Amino acid sequence: MQKTCKRCNNSFKLIKQELAFYEEMGLPEPLNCPTCRQEIRESMRNERRFYKYPCAKCKKDMVTTHNPKKGLIVYCLDCYKEFRNTVDLTKAE
Repeated sequence: MQKTCKRCNNSFKLIKQELAFYEEMGLPEPLNCPTCRQEIRESMRNERRFYKYPCAKCKKDMVTTHNPKKGLIVYCLDCYKEFRNTVDLTKAE
């Protein structure tokens, strides 16, 4: 099925499998082309920032999305694996 994007006016095609999926999920047919739909989704995402942050255990610097100003406890991968092996995750604290 050929459609015209409401946002950019480009033509786009919906195949039978897509139409069946939308019908099965109870969703309306898309009004925008795949490129515009992706741009709309991306515009709603938070911007990702990366920070240098020291591991709470070994103090090795690492890169994380956690802002150091928040004061969170963050472990490097090796220290996190060690921590996970020492904690019984089946018991609630």
